[in-house]
Amino acid sequence: MMPGTVLERATAHVTTAVLPAVQVNVTDLTAGERAVALYASDMPNTRRRPTLEQRRAWIVQGVERLGCEEVSRRAVFSRAHKLLSMHGLESEEIQRRHDERFPKPRRLIHAEQEAANSVYRDGISPAATARNPVAVVDGECPCGSTGSIPVFYDEDCGPVNMMCPVHERAAIHAHRWGLSV
Repeated sequence: MMPGTVLERATAHVTTAVLPAVQVNVTDLTAGERAVALYASDMPNTRRRPTLEQRRAWIVQGVERLGCEEVSRRAVFSRAHKLLSMHGLESEEIQRRHDERFPKPRRLIHAEQEAANSVYRDGISPAATARNPVAVVDGECPCGSTGSIPVFYDEDCGPVNMMCPVHERAAIHAHRWGLSV
């Protein structure tokens, strides 16, 4: 065969669907949802100070690209990953899935910072505030959904466990602030 000679060209039927425009109110999104939307948008990777309108447009663009449900799903998985990684508890499986969703760690950090700026400047609705701390582990949680992770065994005390930062978040928060659960 000679270079540049095409023997056969295979074409597949490509179908496109026009998705309806998504109506997004930025204040109805949690900080995590805004970060996911910013990550998926055309927001530049470099640090600069965007206008409020530009940041809002990027958030809306990200939600339109992924859809509201996917933005929310990725946000709760990202929150769980962050809680587990702060304690060194993320498994290879959880880390791999997180890296698949967010292959550019610096861009994710930048998106999280811009999302925090958005929450500060635009505010957050009560419904989004209620959803803000929600976290779901994408895979097997180290606690096995029991809320307790074995840390070590003490001969005097027996097994010493820690509370799962994902499944026992409400109890940890209550303990920290002296509240009842």
